[in-house]
Amino acid sequence: MTDLGERIRTRRRELGLSQGRLAQMAEITASAISQIESGAIRTLKNDTLSRLAVALETTALELMAGLQSDASALPSDEQRLLESYRNLDLPLRDIALKLVKALQ
Repeated sequence: MTDLGERIRTRRRELGLSQGRLAQMAEITASAISQIESGAIRTLKNDTLSRLAVALETTALELMAGLQSDASALPSDEQRLLESYRNLDLPLRDIALKLVKALQ
């Protein structure tokens, strides 16, 4: 059974992200990413987990339990937003996230 750190490392590598880049995207330190991936940190605050899930283009459920959620269960407008976000280049994703945060 894989743990949280292994799932994060695997997904990060699938996306071709460095620990530093993932840290920037999730607004945490690269040291924290390293500690999570090594298993030194085993539990995360909900907001940190949420930011990691967004940066890794997955869900908190997938990261925590290895369970895949059915993206089609999202309302159509949320599904369109998610698909649009995933189609953006990384610099534009950062801008999109900042825009959404500014609207909250």
